[in-house]
Amino acid sequence: MIAEVMLMAETVRALLFSAEQQAHEDQWGNFIPLRGPLDASRNLFPKMYPRMVEILQLLGSSSLMATPTEADFSNAMAGDVEKYFQLTHMDSRDRVALYRLAHDIAVSGFGNRQALYERFFFGPPQIMSSVYFDGYDKDSKIDRVEDLLAQAQSS
Repeated sequence: MIAEVMLMAETVRALLFSAEQQAHEDQWGNFIPLRGPLDASRNLFPKMYPRMVEILQLLGSSSLMATPTEADFSNAMAGDVEKYFQLTHMDSRDRVALYRLAHDIAVSGFGNRQALYERFFFGPPQIMSSVYFDGYDKDSKIDRVEDLLAQAQSS
């Protein structure tokens, strides 16, 4: 599941890199990123973000609901929290802070509003897909397939 999130992050990074590397200069001397990779990212990310949140929920499981608070480090439970929430390479305070952050993203009202925001920031998904489809250069791809078929028939 972590690899899936890594793939999503690298896909968005590659699309941004492609858009920047294929930028063109406009009539005023400004460099404009290539639109195709940016539009692809704008259509993919609203689907990716909720999946990333779901993966965080699955990996965090019930720990996202049963995470101690800062107050638990200074009350009668402090010793147990320090003991049972530590890891080999992470003390209990850092682990609790990490789980609180994950809770904010994956469980809280803030996190749910953010997921909704990411789904619709660029617009309604069906309209975004239609705009992408309409603006995509399909003719050059069709021409390539037709050329390949013509070559195959002449062989």
